[in-house]
Amino acid sequence: MGKTLILYYSLTGNTRAGCEALQQELSADILEIRDLKNRTGGWGFFRAAIGSLFGVHTKIEPKNPDMSGYANLIIGSPIWTGKLSIAIRTFIDENRFDGKKVIIYTTTNAYEKEKYKEKSRNLVREAGGEVVGYYQVLAREEIDGEKVERSKQQIVEDTMSFMPEIKKAFALQ
Repeated sequence: MGKTLILYYSLTGNTRAGCEALQQELSADILEIRDLKNRTGGWGFFRAAIGSLFGVHTKIEPKNPDMSGYANLIIGSPIWTGKLSIAIRTFIDENRFDGKKVIIYTTTNAYEKEKYKEKSRNLVREAGGEVVGYYQVLAREEIDGEKVERSKQQIVEDTMSFMPEIKKAFALQ
């Protein structure tokens, strides 16, 4: 039992849509982690992908939010080049999650391989968190051989399908 805080970064709004749905369903508090670098447009996305590939950090706000009143955390992030976004990796590296149950929630264009998910889990574990779940939702799907953006509603519906497992992991049932 305990209060739940959702911390997320979203560039396109996909991760935000899923996290806001989780917030409503869990009556959780929510906090957006903002990347202070502009990642929009083709050049911004290219820099983000390269930065992600090389594990760089970025300036974020808030840098060290007060998580002391929360037993459960959901960390939401898009996946870039097989890794959590730069803003979320920076957030994890600069904070401690001792004594907290953590669920990692991602939006992605292709399902991640287990070895990449394990790297993300290990980042949280190294920061003291107990990873009790990892959920991913596709932001694109292949239709007739073409990658097509999924609607925010589809992302929310997929996110809600995890709710029984999330509640069980946080002992909220």
